Amino acid sequence: MYSFLLLPLCFGLVWGHAALYEPPGRSSMWRFGFKTPVNDDDAELYCGGITKLWKINKGKCGICGDAWDLPEPRPNEDGGKYGKGIVVRTYKAGQEFTSTVFIVANHEGYFEFKLCPVKPGVKIDQNCLDQHPVGLADGSGNRYILKRGIKGNLDIKLKLPNGLKCDRCVLQYHWKAANNWGICEDGKGRMGCGPQEYFRACADIRIE
Repeated sequence: MYSFLLLPLCFGLVWGHAALYEPPGRSSMWRFGFKTPVNDDDAELYCGGITKLWKINKGKCGICGDAWDLPEPRPNEDGGKYGKGIVVRTYKAGQEFTSTVFIVANHEGYFEFKLCPVKPGVKIDQNCLDQHPVGLADGSGNRYILKRGIKGNLDIKLKLPNGLKCDRCVLQYHWKAANNWGICEDGKGRMGCGPQEYFRACADIRIE
């Protein structure tokens, strides 16, 4: 078990893997003073687990980490228990900023961040998010490779797309882990190949 006693408004002992703390994810907002529902399992938004993700849902996952087969609106999506649409941070178009992921258990792999502007009456989906990747601030691409052994607060420097503005955008954090053995494209078996765990979270931001 892992103690969260040193973190903002964290209580008790929780099993988990990772949570989006900056900007605060929908399930983690309560830890930072927002009057939103408490989710002690905010570090477990992993698409229902690897078995459900791949065996039952064939690799499909809710955009904010909920299991795909949950009834809509899923808990962390707009209209769900935690999807209140509350803007937690305001940025400028093209701005560099730091995102913080709290890592409980390191499964290596990589992180990606994506955006989707919210439009009245239009459902946020993965296709929209895929059209607006958030790059690393150093210009090296869109994937942050997680090094082995890192735990606790991990700061990742990102850069918002130039010219993209929104009264409310959904920022998605996606972690594809690499701690399961599978068959690679070359036909050989290695750690990190084949189906892996996914972890996700969503935060609501404004870009001016």
